[in-house]
Amino acid sequence: MQLKKIRAKDMRQALLQVREELGDDAAILSSRSLPDGGVEVIATITPSATVMPAANMEKAAPSVSKAEFGAMRSELHSIRTLLQQRLNGLAWEQFSSQSPVQAVVWERLSAMGIPGFLIRHLSAQAGQGKTLDQNWKRVLAALVHAVPVISSDPVQQGGRYVLLGPTGAGKTTTIAKLATRYVLQHGPDDVALVTTDSFRLAAHEQLRTLGRILGVTVRVVDDQHSLQETLESLAHKKLVLIDTAGLPAGHPEQQRQLALLRDTVGVQKWLVLPSTSQAQVLRAALKTCSTAGISACILTHLDEACALGEALALAVESRLPVVYETFGQGIPDDIAVAQSAALVRKAVALGRRQAEVPVERERLMNEYGGQMGALRDHHTPAAL
Repeated sequence: MQLKKIRAKDMRQALLQVREELGDDAAILSSRSLPDGGVEVIATITPSATVMPAANMEKAAPSVSKAEFGAMRSELHSIRTLLQQRLNGLAWEQFSSQSPVQAVVWERLSAMGIPGFLIRHLSAQAGQGKTLDQNWKRVLAALVHAVPVISSDPVQQGGRYVLLGPTGAGKTTTIAKLATRYVLQHGPDDVALVTTDSFRLAAHEQLRTLGRILGVTVRVVDDQHSLQETLESLAHKKLVLIDTAGLPAGHPEQQRQLALLRDTVGVQKWLVLPSTSQAQVLRAALKTCSTAGISACILTHLDEACALGEALALAVESRLPVVYETFGQGIPDDIAVAQSAALVRKAVALGRRQAEVPVERERLMNEYGGQMGALRDHHTPAAL
């Protein structure tokens, strides 16, 4: 067994050095504090780093032994996972012990739903104050500065806007709010509603009903009427709002719709992101719809959200400005022009509610430990 004794000024530096010298498969056998204030760690390389790769062993083994090697591979994976959790736990314990104020800030941001990479970035931008209150205010100010917003009401100036997003994101309801607000201020003559959703029969009727209530023109894009032709026929309208179908990624109709919008000029494409969705869902929606050329986003369902940090982090990381936020079904009242300070205040309020339920310690440690690994690999999202 290869043993390595490592001394460093703190546990975080020791763990980084262990990973650099022994790799991700390293195991911590012991750790102790030194009289001079540093730490000493004894580490070793786990068997998974020295044996033949499991895939190669399985090929070389007789067929009656493949089940055994499959079980061995699973066991090695479990060991590595446990070792990684242990490393993360040691890193977090050292961090919370040496920097208790920073650890509290990290916990608060985590309760807001802010992912580890953004917490690290905000902490670096904010620097360190003398008290917890100073640190917290600095970090929140950095977050306000980081969240991109348009800070104006472009729909009131007219134009062509198409709303994209997953099913249930609130695209049609948001169009209803925007159209109603415009009609109340400018009248119905200069407004038109368009839907490209020829896949669902009910979608037409929903928009037509809205059109009859507001007294505005409604058009449907189908095989006989292309989007470009429809927009040309509505050239005299100051405001055209375009609804789209919310379909799974990879669906043929979804791909056709995105290709259609990508080739359409003179139209702003906005992504509607439900703040009630998990980060993976939001990222998938952005990845799918980005091929159409997204220029901004709308955050919806804020009244139903448990956390707002994941949606804000996506906007920060992708540099996608937020143009509107919606927070209820009321038409046209439950919509507002997005302001970064207001969004952060709402994220903080939601985070305080979540803080009443203790943050999952394992998730907290894994996020922190993962960011220490990112520091080692010098990896930071390009947008930051």
